Amino acid sequence: MNGKLLMDLAWSKSIEVYHPDICHILRMSANPVQLATGLGFAEGLLWHKGGYLLFSDLIKNKIFKYTKQQGLEVFLDHSGLTGEITVDHSHHIGSNAIAYDQEGNLVFCQQGNHAIARLKKDGSIETVVNEFEGIRLNSPNDLVSGPDGSIYFTDPPYGLRGQEIRPDIAQPVAGVYRWFNGMLELMAIDFYFPNGICFSPDYHYLYVGSTKEEERMIRRYEVENGKLKNGSVFIQENANGIRTDKRGNLFLATAAGVRIYSPEGIKLGMIKIPSTVTSVCVEGNTLYIATPHKLYKFALRSK
Repeated sequence: MNGKLLMDLAWSKSIEVYHPDICHILRMSANPVQLATGLGFAEGLLWHKGGYLLFSDLIKNKIFKYTKQQGLEVFLDHSGLTGEITVDHSHHIGSNAIAYDQEGNLVFCQQGNHAIARLKKDGSIETVVNEFEGIRLNSPNDLVSGPDGSIYFTDPPYGLRGQEIRPDIAQPVAGVYRWFNGMLELMAIDFYFPNGICFSPDYHYLYVGSTKEEERMIRRYEVENGKLKNGSVFIQENANGIRTDKRGNLFLATAAGVRIYSPEGIKLGMIKIPSTVTSVCVEGNTLYIATPHKLYKFALRSK
């Protein structure tokens, strides 16, 4: 199918079509709908089981709740840094990714506290982990929960002054880690700036990406008994957030918009957004999209 015929499949000017299978994923007449604006730096989208959207603001150091009825409300204050800002912090001190653990508690990355934290159902917050081999973590960025109760997360230096590795005060590498049964294990050091992380729906694969042009790749690892093996470049794209739908299609948060790939790595299409996309979240027939200062939603095809 030639390029003109592919583009004829898009009824919306917000959609770029690279493969006809995109018609099975996106509602082709849809356009992004703005939900909120005026944000500092939005990241870490999560659909809460209570029926609302959560996200982090790295600048405002808060987790916000969004509902259609009430708009934006503060869900958690001082979500990423609970102490004072120091000369060793960057301006990205807030929380970042948010997920559920196996017990249904919220777990989230605290860039300012260089930690993974847990918000328990009674409202208390506890630190899950903030160091590796006796040295503080850099600034945990994105995380996912495994079916065995483990937590995998990336630890780039974006929360550090200069957003560079600082072996004098933190980890000498930016790693991909696994927290399980009270133990932290360094699983991979394939990136200098590991960022987005995501499981395939069957948990057989783990995807990790970076936003840096010099490491323009999404790596895919096989997961076996909690370990990562056979890591290889799956897609040559930069991405901040990475999420999959129930069929394993990948939604990548990129500088150009939301790029969509099949489970086989075929580039299917893109939703154009007028700013760099920082995070995505798939919930039912809706794709939620964050840019630094705005939230959007986009309609997906019924499944």
